[in-house]
Amino acid sequence: MKKTEKLKNVLLVISIIIIISLIMYILILKYFIKIDNDYAKLGLDINNYEIEYCTIFEYDILEEYKVYKINNSSINDLKEQLENSKLWGRNKYYEYIMNEFYDIKEDGERSPIDKQDVYYYEKECAVFDVKNAKLYYLKINPYKHHKDYSEILEIKTNNYETREIYSVRGGPQNDGTDYYIYKFNEKQGKEIIDTLERSSKWSKNRLEENKLDDFKYNSEVLSVKNGYYHYEKICRTSDENKKHNFKDEEATGWEIGVYDADNNILYYYWTSY
Repeated sequence: MKKTEKLKNVLLVISIIIIISLIMYILILKYFIKIDNDYAKLGLDINNYEIEYCTIFEYDILEEYKVYKINNSSINDLKEQLENSKLWGRNKYYEYIMNEFYDIKEDGERSPIDKQDVYYYEKECAVFDVKNAKLYYLKINPYKHHKDYSEILEIKTNNYETREIYSVRGGPQNDGTDYYIYKFNEKQGKEIIDTLERSSKWSKNRLEENKLDDFKYNSEVLSVKNGYYHYEKICRTSDENKKHNFKDEEATGWEIGVYDADNNILYYYWTSY
């Protein structure tokens, strides 16, 4: 009887171990399936068989990076989806965010991705390289550092047709440079011009060339014929009163705004050191 009872206990333990192992296997399998198919939630109709491979780079629980290579035979259909999607467009991310997207060369070194024909996803940080049929997914919020400069510029920048963003920040105080280009429609443009005409911060007087030279990304600023201009030194401080009342020697940077009234484009440059 003792041997029979002992055998039953051993079989029970083995059964429990097998059951636990199966549960763990299923959970692990589900986890890896889940992290492999993030493309399914990016608003594109992509099937498993259209994915040639997926490379997963996990940073931590809050941030991860994945690269999907799409079959070239599916690229035309996906390009049509991108063009018709309200969630994908040509509005660029911050430049420092774009530096987080990379490919791996044969020697193991990182290389920048090809930006020649790229679409950007609005809800999450993902880009689709049409030219090379690659989908890059970065699990972070692409606009977490974006600020609305409407109050400073006296322009409603949240309503726009297109926007391009260049931003390089770093250090404990998040110093650096923000550079934005907003394109507005004709109706919005007229409202903006009416606002600038009444504003004490904006003027039709063209800024000096050495100030406009800061717009190194868009040389067309120098060719604006019918423009409004804004220039102001800034003081980066937590003291709200000092932000608006400081001496020139206390300034930590400056901001420049140029509004092209003929093309309804706002160019904005902000830097702090």
